[in-house]
Amino acid sequence: MLIALIAPYSAYGRMVRTIVAMGSDSVTLPLIITGLLTLIIICLCAWLWGREYCNTVCPVGTALSLFSRFSLFRPVIDKDRCVDCGRCTCGCKANCIDFKNHTIDYSRCVGCFDCIDICRDDALHYKFTGPIKRVKEVSGADADVDKGRRAFLVTGAVVASGLVAKAQDRLHGGLAEVIKKEAPERDTRLVPFGAGSVKSFYDRCTACQLCVSACPNGVLRPSSDLEHFLQPYMSYEKGYCRPECTECSRVCPTGAIKPISVEEKQTIRIGTAHVNLDLCIAAKGQDSCDNCSYHCPTGAIRMVRQQGSQHRIPTVAEERCIGCGACENLCPSRPISAITVNGISIHHNA
Repeated sequence: MLIALIAPYSAYGRMVRTIVAMGSDSVTLPLIITGLLTLIIICLCAWLWGREYCNTVCPVGTALSLFSRFSLFRPVIDKDRCVDCGRCTCGCKANCIDFKNHTIDYSRCVGCFDCIDICRDDALHYKFTGPIKRVKEVSGADADVDKGRRAFLVTGAVVASGLVAKAQDRLHGGLAEVIKKEAPERDTRLVPFGAGSVKSFYDRCTACQLCVSACPNGVLRPSSDLEHFLQPYMSYEKGYCRPECTECSRVCPTGAIKPISVEEKQTIRIGTAHVNLDLCIAAKGQDSCDNCSYHCPTGAIRMVRQQGSQHRIPTVAEERCIGCGACENLCPSRPISAITVNGISIHHNA
C-alpha cells in the first residue's frame, strides 16, 4: 500500500505516534530522545531554510513536486517589468524563485501567491503555461549543499536506529541473555477485534499508526511487507490482546476497526489456538506446565491426560477460543511458542 507513504494524515499519525504512546505504553529513553531529535531537526530546517525539509526530504513534498510538472497554470516572471529588487525571493516560503535569472523552480513552488502580492512592479502573473517539458537542474554548489543535508539526516537516522536496537536488548539480571520469542508462521494474519475481516481491515486502513501507539500491550505493530506496508497486524511475542481492552477501536479514524464494547469483544473470534506437541514442555514430560490453560480468559484450553502416559497435554475447544493470544504469549517454550494462534479471514461470534 504505497499511498500510505505519502498520505498526509497517515504521515502525521506516524510523526505523533511516539508522543501518543507515552500515555499508554512504556517508552524507553532512547526512543524519546530519538523523537525529540527528529522534531528539533525538522524545526531547525524550517527556521533556517523555510520549506527545505518539505521540498527535499518529506515524501509528501516529493510526490507533489512530481504532479506539479503537469500543472497548466503557474506564476511567471515578466522580464520586461522586473527590476531585480529581490522582494519575491525574500518572501518566497519555498525558496524557489531566482530573481537574477528570472526563473521559478516549479517542482518546489506551493502556489501560495505571496510573490504576486509582494511584487510592487506587477512583474509576476499567474497564467496558463502548459506542462513543464524540462526541469531546470540545480547548480553544483546547491547540489552539494542538498547532499550534505541529506547525508546528515541519514546519519542521524542510522545512529537513532542503533540506539533503539540497543535499548531492546534484554538481559536477565544483567547476566544471561533471555531468548526472545519469535513470531510463528500463521496461515492467516491476525487483525484487531472490530475489524470484521482481514480484507475489510486492510481496505480501510491508512497506516496512520494510531492504533499501534494506543495499544498498551504491544500487540499491534506495523507491517514491513510491500502488500500491506506500514499497515498494522497482531502478534503475541510481547503481549496479548486483553479482553477488557478496546483502545484500538476507540482511536481508529477510518472505521478499519469499528468501535466495540468490552462485552462485544469477548464474543468475537479473530483466530483459533493450535498446539504443537513437539514443542510443548508438558507433552515432553519436562515439567507439569499448564500456563496456557491457567491463563486462558475464556476457558477454551483444558489439560487432558495422554493415553498410556502420566503427562497431561493442552487441548483447545475451538468453539470457545477467541484468539486473544494469552496462551501463545505466556507459553514458556522458546523461541516459538508451543501453542500459537492462526487468524480467521472473516471474524464471527464465538
